[in-house]
Amino acid sequence: MVTESLRALSCDSPDGLISIEQACSRAAAYASAIQEHEEVSLSHALGRTLALPVKSVLPLPPFHQSAMDGYALTAGDGLPSGATLAIAGRMAAGDEEQPLPQGNALRILTGARIPQGADAVVMQENVVSGSGRIVLTRMVRSGDNIRRCGEDVQAGEVLLQPGERIDARHVALLAAQGYERTCVRRRVRIGILSTGNELRSQGERLTEASFFDSNRPMIIALARQSGADVLDGGIVRDDPQLIAGALSDLARRCDLIVTTGGVSVGDEDHSMTALLAAGGRGETLRIALKPGKPGVVGAIERTTYLGLPGNPVAALVSWLLLGSAVLAILDGRQARPLSGMRLPLMHAFNRRLGRTEFAPARVVQTDRGTAVEILGRGGSARLKPLAAADGLVRIEPLHAPVAEGDELMFHPFRDGFSV
Repeated sequence: MVTESLRALSCDSPDGLISIEQACSRAAAYASAIQEHEEVSLSHALGRTLALPVKSVLPLPPFHQSAMDGYALTAGDGLPSGATLAIAGRMAAGDEEQPLPQGNALRILTGARIPQGADAVVMQENVVSGSGRIVLTRMVRSGDNIRRCGEDVQAGEVLLQPGERIDARHVALLAAQGYERTCVRRRVRIGILSTGNELRSQGERLTEASFFDSNRPMIIALARQSGADVLDGGIVRDDPQLIAGALSDLARRCDLIVTTGGVSVGDEDHSMTALLAAGGRGETLRIALKPGKPGVVGAIERTTYLGLPGNPVAALVSWLLLGSAVLAILDGRQARPLSGMRLPLMHAFNRRLGRTEFAPARVVQTDRGTAVEILGRGGSARLKPLAAADGLVRIEPLHAPVAEGDELMFHPFRDGFSV
């Protein structure tokens, strides 16, 4: 029964709701990958998406090297505990190679090149040294404590594929190969505007019926954290012609336009009308999602359009889901699922069946271990619980009511909202 209900919720339902996966797929269908490439220095490659495959130009390690501080020697078929060898010299990382006299050992430090003739390194903890000699306190075998040339990377192998988003790990790998520059896709250009007669920008005077716009600054911050170049489209009044004009202007300069507000079915919800008036195409979505049920997706020629709800939490959730799907296509990479972990809820939470719900939550320590607490008790317009939260919990459509101790997927904010 549960399986059949989940299957029904994953398809267009009688009340017109579609699944999150369908909504993301429909949004992504209006986007196409940016083809322009550019070379950037390795110091500016963080967060960029590779445009071409990267091959290794040298093996790693580039030579046989010691994995430990100890003594290089010739073990052959094995040197038993008690064997005694004279110390013939010393080699540290960066020293030129020294010959290893037969039957002797060389003091060697981690990272140093293995001298010709040596086939093992005995750790310094496994010898007794004194009077220019060492005595082994354990058996040493050929290959012990040696990093072989190319055991990490072989020369000529593909290290990174196009579509890989470069992070600190990739920077280290490229730096170890001596790369100073790499080829990446041009940054996605996103135009962001808010719609609403009631909205004012920070620094403007409020009237009795107005309030400051928080959505546009939030989405601008999220877009920048995702590595995009952002154009601030400001606030546009609830007039379909004015909105259409703003969309047309941004479409000439951007790869993606994001608006907040005006995506539902009220008298002042003009996003779909304005999109069509701007020469675009698109569709209105009703998603089995809370918050964030309404949305508009489409395109003006090659510029993708994404209309998000006006309430802040709904706008945030919609960006994390729909925005990630669209940005991945534009950036020529695979969309990353929201990272998370399953944690028990420390209290009961009443809700209705039928929609996937996201709610601000914080991590708490209880007598029974780590748990999460939902903040704000719902409400997609509340910013204080969002600011106090450590992340979002996801509650599946058929999980209702939620009992104390039930495990929920928790998506932490510490990942930086990056999509």
